[in-house]
Amino acid sequence: MWLRVAWVAVLCLASSADASVPAGKCVPKNVVTCSDCLASGGYCAWCKTLNFTRDGELDSVRCATVEALKARGCDANDITNPKGSFSVLQNEPLTSTGMESKTVVQLSPQKVHINLRPGIPTKFDIKFKRAEGYPIDLYYLMDLSYSMNDDLENVKKLGSQLLQSLGKITKGVKIGFGAFVDKTVLPYVSTSPEHLEHPCTEKNVRCSRPFAYKHVLTLTDKSDIFEKKVGDQIISGNLDTPEGGFDAMLQAAVCGDKIGWRNNTRLLVFTSDAGFHFAGDGKLAGIVTPNDGNCHLDPDGEYKDNIHYDYPSVGQLAQKLSENNIQPIFAVTKSVVNIYRELSQLIPKSAVGELSGDSSNVIQLITSAYNNLSSKIILEPSRVPEGVSVSFVSHCNNKEKETQKGECSEVKIGTEILFTVAVEAKECPKDTEVEFEIRSLGFQEKLSVKLSFECQCNCNDSTKNAPYCSNGNGNLECGVCSCHQDRIGRLCDCRAKGGDTIALEAQCRPDNSSQLCSGQGDCVCGKCVCNVREDPQEKVDGKYCHCNNFNCERYDNKLCGGNGECVCGKCQCFPGFHGNRCECPLATDGCMYNNRTCNGQGVCKCNKCQCTNSSYSGSTCEVCLTCTEQCEQHKECAQCLGFKDGMKKDSCDILCPHTHTMVPNFEVHDKQCVVKVNAECNMVYRYSDASQGKLHFTIKDKLECRVPPNVAAIVGGSVGGILIIGIVLLLLWKSYITWKDKKDFARFEKERHNAKWNDGVNPIYKSATTTVVNPRFAKN
Repeated sequence: MWLRVAWVAVLCLASSADASVPAGKCVPKNVVTCSDCLASGGYCAWCKTLNFTRDGELDSVRCATVEALKARGCDANDITNPKGSFSVLQNEPLTSTGMESKTVVQLSPQKVHINLRPGIPTKFDIKFKRAEGYPIDLYYLMDLSYSMNDDLENVKKLGSQLLQSLGKITKGVKIGFGAFVDKTVLPYVSTSPEHLEHPCTEKNVRCSRPFAYKHVLTLTDKSDIFEKKVGDQIISGNLDTPEGGFDAMLQAAVCGDKIGWRNNTRLLVFTSDAGFHFAGDGKLAGIVTPNDGNCHLDPDGEYKDNIHYDYPSVGQLAQKLSENNIQPIFAVTKSVVNIYRELSQLIPKSAVGELSGDSSNVIQLITSAYNNLSSKIILEPSRVPEGVSVSFVSHCNNKEKETQKGECSEVKIGTEILFTVAVEAKECPKDTEVEFEIRSLGFQEKLSVKLSFECQCNCNDSTKNAPYCSNGNGNLECGVCSCHQDRIGRLCDCRAKGGDTIALEAQCRPDNSSQLCSGQGDCVCGKCVCNVREDPQEKVDGKYCHCNNFNCERYDNKLCGGNGECVCGKCQCFPGFHGNRCECPLATDGCMYNNRTCNGQGVCKCNKCQCTNSSYSGSTCEVCLTCTEQCEQHKECAQCLGFKDGMKKDSCDILCPHTHTMVPNFEVHDKQCVVKVNAECNMVYRYSDASQGKLHFTIKDKLECRVPPNVAAIVGGSVGGILIIGIVLLLLWKSYITWKDKKDFARFEKERHNAKWNDGVNPIYKSATTTVVNPRFAKN
C-alpha cells in the first residue's frame, strides 16, 4: 500500500512541475474582464490593483505576463495567475501474469484528474507492461462461397489444433465461428427459386441457401463443440466475385453479447479468397439506406436485415472494430492478399497473412499474426472534447518519438514501457467538466481522464456598491467597476438615463458614420480620452483623437526622413528640406560639375542628378564612355597610370592624382574607351567618378596590337588548297568513270544472259560437195 501512495505522490509532484507556467508571451484579445484575460493565453495574468490604468488606457493593460505587470508596478499579491493541477484517482499496480483467476493490470494509472489552464499543456506518464498468459478470444469468420469448398473441409478439423496452438501462449483461450456469403438479392445472388435452393454451379455438390452472415458458435473453450458446429456447415454460392465480408465483420464486432466477447484480447480471423463490397455497392440492388452500425442478428444468429442496409464503409468498419477493441487478422489467398494489405493500412491493429489454397497453414498464420499484433502497443485517445489536444512521446528501445498516438513495436512480455502524455486546451470550453479515455488498442485496459478548466478568476476583492466606483455607483470585481443602472464610465462616474449612451457617444464622433473617438480612445462622459501609447514619444491627441505624431510617411526607415516632424499624420519639414517625407534637401551643391548643374546633361532632384542624356552617367552626369572627346581627354592619364608611358609619364603622380585598377578583360556589355597609343596598338579603359573630384580608371592590362600577316602561311595555304581541290576532283572523276563502267558491264551481262540463240543456215550459202543417190543402187 505504501508503494502505491509513494507512486501517486511522485506523479503529483512531477505533474505539478509540468503544469507550471514557463516564460512566454501574452497577447490580450478583446479583454474587458479577468476571465477574458485568462482565455487569451496560458501566459496571461491579471492585475487587480486599483488605479492601475492611466488616463486613456483600456482595462486590457491589466492583462499581461507576470513579469510585465511587475515591471509596470503591480504588486505580486494583486496578480491573478491560476495554474493547472494534476492528481491520480486510481493506480492499481501492474501485474506480470494474465491468469483468469486474478485481475490483469497492464496499464497504470487507471484514472486521473487534470485541472487545465488553457494554453498550457499538462504532462504525465503512463506505464504499460505486457502480462504473460493474457486471455484470448478468437472468432473465426469464414467465407462460405463455393470457391472455399476445400478450405471448409480443413477448417472442420481445426478446433483442437487451434486451441492447442494458442494454449502455448495462454491458458484462457476461447474460439467461436461465423460464416458469410453476400446480400441475398440480385445482382449478388440469383433469386430464381431453383438457384436459391441450390446456388452452387455443380449440381452433385451439397449446397445451402445463400445468406449474408450467420453466427454459428458462441465463443467456447471446447474444441469438440467447435469441430461439430463447423462440421455441420455446408458451402453456398453467389454470382459476383466480391463478397459481403464487411457486413459480417461489423455484425460480429457490435453484437458482443451474442458472440460472447470477454474483456480480453479479441481477435477476429477473416478468411476469404475474394475481395469485398463496401459502402455504395448496395445501390446496385437499390439499397440506399446507409449502414447504421447496429446489431441486427435475429434469434437464430442470422443477419436477415442485410437487404435493408448498405454495406459499411471502410472508416465505419474501422471505427466499430476500434470501439470494441477487436483486432482483425485477414487470412486471404495470394490472388487478393495485396488488396487486404491496402485495407490493413486503414484499420489500426490489423494484420494480413497469405492463406494457402486449402487453408492448411491457417494455424501458423494466426499464431504469427497474434504475436505481431500483441507485441505492438498503441495508445489512442477517444472521445476527446473539442478544443482539447492530446499528444504522446513514446519511450521505446531507448528512443523517443512524438506522435498523436503512443506507439511501441516489438514489446516483449514482462517489459515495462513508458509514454509521456501532454493534454492541452486551446480555449475555455462551454462545459466546465468533461471526460475522455486513453485506450490500449487490442487490450481492455484504459485510462479515464477527467478534465476541469481554470477559466474563472478568484480575485477575493468583490465589493458591492464600492466607494471606489464613484461612491457606490458600481460593484468592484478584480479591480474593475461593474456599473449600476443609469451609470457608465470606467469608474461609473457618468449618468446615462436608462443606460442610453447614444447622446453621450454622439459627442465623441465628428459625424454619425465615423468611429467612436476615431478608434483611438474612449468616450468618457461625452469627451474623448485618447489612448496612451506604450512608447512615451508617441502621442494621440485632438478633440476626436484623430491626430497622432507617429502615423506619417517614412524615408530611409525614419519618420519624415528624420528631416521633419509628424503633425496630425502629415510631415512638416525642417528648413532646407521638402517633400511628403521631407526626403529632399533644397541645396543643389551636390549636382554641380564644371560650374554647370549636372554637367548640363541632366536635372537636379533632391540634390542628386538624374541624367537626361542616356550617354552620360555618374553622380553629376560627368561620365560619357561613348564620347570620343572624353576618351581622348583622359587618354594620357590612363596611359601613364596603366603602362608608365605617354606624355605625362614623368609627372604622372602630379598631373594624374587618380586611382586605377588593371583587369585582364571587360564584360561584353561594359562601355569602353578604345584609343590609339601608336601606329599598331590601342589602349582599352573605362573611367568613373571616385571622390573629391578624382577619377577611377579601370584599364585592360594588355594593349590591343595589330598582328602583321604571315606571308608564308598564306602562300602555303593557297598552294596546298589548290592541290587538295585538284586531287579531290580527280578522285571524283575516277569514281564516276568506274561506277559508269560497272553499270554498263552489268547491263551487258544481263542482256547476254537473257539472249536465246537458235541454229540456222545462211540462205545464200552453197556447199562445195553434191551427193547424188542412184536409185538402182542397192546396198546389198
